[in-house]
Amino acid sequence: MDIVSLIENANEKYATRVAYRFNGEEITFNKVYENAFKFAKVVSGLLPERSPVVVISKKNLLVPSCYLGIAMSNCFYVPISTEMPNSKIEAILSLTEAKLIICDSEDRELVAGLNYGGEVRIIEECAKEEVNGKERENIDVRRRNILDIDPLYVIFTSGSTGTPKGVVTNHQAVVDYLSTFVKTFNIKEDEVFGNQAPLDYIAGIRDIYIPMIVGCKTVFIPKNLFSIPKALFECLNENKITTICWVSAALSLCCQFNIFSEIKPMYVKKVFFTGSVFDVKHLNMWKSELEDAMFVNHYGPTEITASCTYFVVDNRVEYQKSVPIGKAFANRKVFVLNEKNEVAKVNEVGEICVSGKCLALGYYKNPEVTNKNFIQNPQNDIYPERIYLTGDLGYLGEDGNLVFVGRKDNQIKHMGHRVELGEIEENVLKNDKVAEACCVYNTKKSIITLYYSGSATSAEICKGLRENLPSFMIPRKLIYLDSLPKLFNGKIDRQTLKKQVEEE
Repeated sequence: MDIVSLIENANEKYATRVAYRFNGEEITFNKVYENAFKFAKVVSGLLPERSPVVVISKKNLLVPSCYLGIAMSNCFYVPISTEMPNSKIEAILSLTEAKLIICDSEDRELVAGLNYGGEVRIIEECAKEEVNGKERENIDVRRRNILDIDPLYVIFTSGSTGTPKGVVTNHQAVVDYLSTFVKTFNIKEDEVFGNQAPLDYIAGIRDIYIPMIVGCKTVFIPKNLFSIPKALFECLNENKITTICWVSAALSLCCQFNIFSEIKPMYVKKVFFTGSVFDVKHLNMWKSELEDAMFVNHYGPTEITASCTYFVVDNRVEYQKSVPIGKAFANRKVFVLNEKNEVAKVNEVGEICVSGKCLALGYYKNPEVTNKNFIQNPQNDIYPERIYLTGDLGYLGEDGNLVFVGRKDNQIKHMGHRVELGEIEENVLKNDKVAEACCVYNTKKSIITLYYSGSATSAEICKGLRENLPSFMIPRKLIYLDSLPKLFNGKIDRQTLKKQVEEE
């Protein structure tokens, strides 16, 4: 099944129901469907099938129709965050050789300032197009040519390594993930999703496409509210939002401002968290305030289509360490390989690997890195079985749940010991006065540096670390920042911090 079939089915079943709401405005499934034809007309008139279309837009009710219209014309979209520096945007444009950019009116000047010679169309103007019968027939021809193994989108990673990689994902991977999510968590038509993720980010696919499967609604929450927790919770209550799929940092922010003492999300019943590790003290706070809600930890990089494992939190347990990332969704195999490429034993740390139709096709115009990260399963010499090496370290616990340890590239050799920087960060965050923590390693000087924010003093942090960690794991340098630098997806920008310590 391809993604266009979702909106076609939704138009038949839920035509008059509200699909999305943003800043008080709403749009029905029928309107989303009809608008998709308008975008398909624009794309079909300019590009051959299976061409990339760059989309640059902030949250906008027309973005889902734009994505669907591109897919309907048998092309694929390349969403780009407006928070990317122009140099990175231009690098992506050069790599994709995209002949068309669709942007919103607000970012018209940004696009005009780029070194780009292709066609530019404005989202709001595309939505005003009239589609006649002949044009609709032409679109239908292209729509029938779609294969579910064709690319749906190319999402460029945040560039934590310094060079963005375009992850190419096909229709079937996305539809399979969405269908599995809906079935696993019993998503019904009365759900109201509260969208946090930018619509150009991988986590946004849940909020955009799940409504088309069950007829529920997504409310796009303005970005600025995530820095004003009281207003954010008021928005949740005003829109009667029942389900949130947010990065852990967004959930933690609400705790740091102690907003629960003033207001609570009255309707939220399902809380899915993903991205970076969710600080357990903040998780326990959310649990104590929303006693009847279900909390679910999600794990998965962009290359495996949103998430491949999940762990339903036990509300009766007050967790002391980070919660497991759980077990694989249906139709996915998630396992751990040790340094000998053997399946790791219980409690043995190794690299988390994934196989199944959830895997991306690879990286855009980058066969070298594709072949490095997407490989034949070394445990299978009988038939072709492609697996993805996540670069994440973890182990299988005795209860059968996977536990995330940290990044493979954040594992260092220090003073003769193998050290997980993530373990140091986890212990730092046990201090209630610490808001954020990130450890980086200067290889030349053999120094572990801790960057942190919050009200804790360095003496308080070191005292807590000495109680839980061996001396060789205590950072030699502690640097306070008002806020740690972030990538456009909300994660801590480790690369920038690492450059700082290397330049000292």
